[in-house]
Amino acid sequence: MALIEYEMPDSWNAKGMDWNSPDPRKADYVMAIRQALMERASAAHVSLSRDVLAISPWKTVSLKSVEAVVKEMSRLAPYFFNDGFSEYKEDYSDFPKMWTYRDLVMEEGCGMYAFAHFGQLLENGGEWLRTIRNAIDRLHVVKCTDARGTTYSRSGSKHDPPFDESIGTAMSLAFGENMPTESRLTSMPSDFYAWSGNTHWKCPQPVEEGEDDREDNVDGYCGYAQSRSHRITKVRSWLVGRELDFRVYSLVGAPVGPVPYSQELATSVFDGGDGGLKEGMSESRSHVDDPLDMDFTIGDIDSIPRNEVVPQSDFDDRGSAIHRRSAKRGYEAKVWGFLDYNCDNGFRFKEDD
Repeated sequence: MALIEYEMPDSWNAKGMDWNSPDPRKADYVMAIRQALMERASAAHVSLSRDVLAISPWKTVSLKSVEAVVKEMSRLAPYFFNDGFSEYKEDYSDFPKMWTYRDLVMEEGCGMYAFAHFGQLLENGGEWLRTIRNAIDRLHVVKCTDARGTTYSRSGSKHDPPFDESIGTAMSLAFGENMPTESRLTSMPSDFYAWSGNTHWKCPQPVEEGEDDREDNVDGYCGYAQSRSHRITKVRSWLVGRELDFRVYSLVGAPVGPVPYSQELATSVFDGGDGGLKEGMSESRSHVDDPLDMDFTIGDIDSIPRNEVVPQSDFDDRGSAIHRRSAKRGYEAKVWGFLDYNCDNGFRFKEDD
């Protein structure tokens, strides 16, 4: 007996499928759903349920299979970034927003339900297939956690001299002979920064009657200059041979936290450096042909804004510190990375197909 061969669909529009009016009697539509779910599971690096994998062009789609598809959508959704969500808290403490099943079914055209007329797909199966496809199309951005490359750092510090000398020396050392330092990057970085600052460390000591004042009996400051950036050359993608858009979100703001040897950061001035970074959330994106051979830089170690604010600490009448204050100028940023497969040569089953 001759075997009947079946050609698996490799995109939403393969084999003449019309998703404006999908025909549930044709196996191509439900097999396309199965294949699209396999892509999403692979991108998220999770397994697909046996009930979904068991969907076959040779068998009637059972109620069990229909329910399994919806359950898989519910299970897969939290692995994907909802890049259309914008109602974040002012400080973005709730970023990033990942998809939930509840959010997904509230999307226009994505009102999934667990079964179609008790498993009878013929009457309204076309609508069910279309809503499942619409929901799958929303799932195309996963978090990037596994990255490789190099982290670059600059740092310099100078303790006790007058203000101009302390900050000037710190800046010079940060750009000195042994800078920048390099370290191996083994995961997606979470921050980058560039700032300089000072702590008001000491004040002039009281001079006893009849004693000569010392030349170095002046206000002394601790100066610091630091920066960090990253160069990413590889990211882990579980879809072998596929291209992607590498998307990096950066939340940039003024430096926080006191300078060493102080209890309070009294002044923090935002300065985006020579690159002109802006405060707030921003996105940068780059198309990646080969995730194992890329070049993406986050941050700029070569532009450290120079602090110009002289902090004032509290001292008692003997010159002992009561409360030390500091000042900073520059920026600090939190970073998140994502892999977006809704691009050329990315997902084969994608929205703009």
